[in-house]
Amino acid sequence: MKRYGMLLAISVVIAIALTAIVKRPRALAPRPIAAAIPEFTLRLTLQPGAVMPHRSVVPKDHRVRLIVLNRGHQSLTLTLAGYEDRLGSRAIAAASLWDTSFVADRPGEDFAWLLNGEPAGQLSVTGSHLVEGHR
Repeated sequence: MKRYGMLLAISVVIAIALTAIVKRPRALAPRPIAAAIPEFTLRLTLQPGAVMPHRSVVPKDHRVRLIVLNRGHQSLTLTLAGYEDRLGSRAIAAASLWDTSFVADRPGEDFAWLLNGEPAGQLSVTGSHLVEGHR
């Protein structure tokens, strides 16, 4: 009788172990590494009342590395209308450089460079607003 009890106990332990092995979470297939966002460098020069070049173009879905040089003799505040949530307004001291980046993911031709709150240049983000493969 003791033998049957021992056999029953071993059977229960083996059944629990097999159930745990079968139901354990499987390792997920490795996720593909997201492709790096391509980078585009845009250089701007600030002068009192002007952003040079006056009209600039960047491709959609690129990380724009923005390098801004203030050649004026006073601090100038630069804002990109339509991307304020990404860049905000930045006061750039006279004869200094501002190096930053943002993702240009909003296509259009109506983004104004505001210099001290006044339009001084234009940025166009080229590319379709449609998701690739969408008709």
